[in-house]
Amino acid sequence: MRFPVLIMASILAVLLAAAALPARAETVADVEAAWRGWMTKSGRTTGGLAVMHRGRLAHQAVMGVEAAGNAVPLASLSKAVTGVCVAGLIDRGRLAFDTPLSQALARTFARLGPLADPRMQGVTIGELLAHSAGFDRSDGGDPVTDRLATYLRTATATRPSIDEQMKWVLRRRLSLAPGERYAYTNATYLMLGAVVEEASGQDYESYCRNTMLAPLGVRGAALDPAWRILASYGGWRMPLSDYGRFYQAFAANNPAIGPAARRWMMSPEGKQTGGGAHYGLGTMVRPTPEGGNFWHWGAWTFTLDNAFDGHLNISYATFAVRLSALDVNMVVYMTPSRGDADATRNDLDNALGAAARKVTRWPSYLP
Repeated sequence: MRFPVLIMASILAVLLAAAALPARAETVADVEAAWRGWMTKSGRTTGGLAVMHRGRLAHQAVMGVEAAGNAVPLASLSKAVTGVCVAGLIDRGRLAFDTPLSQALARTFARLGPLADPRMQGVTIGELLAHSAGFDRSDGGDPVTDRLATYLRTATATRPSIDEQMKWVLRRRLSLAPGERYAYTNATYLMLGAVVEEASGQDYESYCRNTMLAPLGVRGAALDPAWRILASYGGWRMPLSDYGRFYQAFAANNPAIGPAARRWMMSPEGKQTGGGAHYGLGTMVRPTPEGGNFWHWGAWTFTLDNAFDGHLNISYATFAVRLSALDVNMVVYMTPSRGDADATRNDLDNALGAAARKVTRWPSYLP
């Protein structure tokens, strides 16, 4: 009979046609799936994700009580805002990477009194940016945040209070010789906030927002009203998509970072942190032929009963990564912080990166 033969021929034609079709297009939704999988695995139910492609918002997602587009606090992701702001002052000729603090903070030092360690006079802007100014939180704790609990019992967290915090830093001897090695602390970026104010003649928040963030298309940025005291080392608050727009400053040809500052940022000399990475303008850097990968984690957990501002209780973490080969920035916010170990953090970084590299069809951009 011919009938079965015709059926088999039809089936064969369908199978051949299916085989000729392209594989399912990987989309940015797979990046969201990778993020949700990590959130679930790490026991979190609340957070947000923004994915930028070529400087524009390609996807955003939320879990739990977060709302898409809401401003969120950023903790140490704020350091990159400060770093790029300082780079702008260098590009304008108001500072240099080798400018010593004896010049950059001359008026601040005179106003706040004598230094406990005269070596601080010779610390440079570049050493502050690269966390090699001589502070070491393994020796006596972080010079800034370890003092906050005592301070906030009698003072508000809603003011930057840069001068007050600078006094804590200036009254402490350096643990290391300036330039000796990388040692991450909040003290260096607190001091850079003071540098911005002295070099610009404006308050830190206004200057960085108006001269650097606004030209990058960032409209919803401000210091967190409840935690303005964290200012230049941890105080910024904005929608995740706005931080993604800011992070585009690290794209190779973005004018937010001038040629001299970019060369300094991309050079590992004196900035190495290990594993082929170094610390640049407030963010980790791994040079690549396409322009480099950039990333940073932030976290803030603080609980204090009977504080000046009442009961203080906050816990969250943040993560940003830029993959220059894809021209993709991804920014994550999550609660609570949980103090993730490096392996857990690497899991998120790897999951997001692997998903983004598989995307074969990027969507139309969101408004």
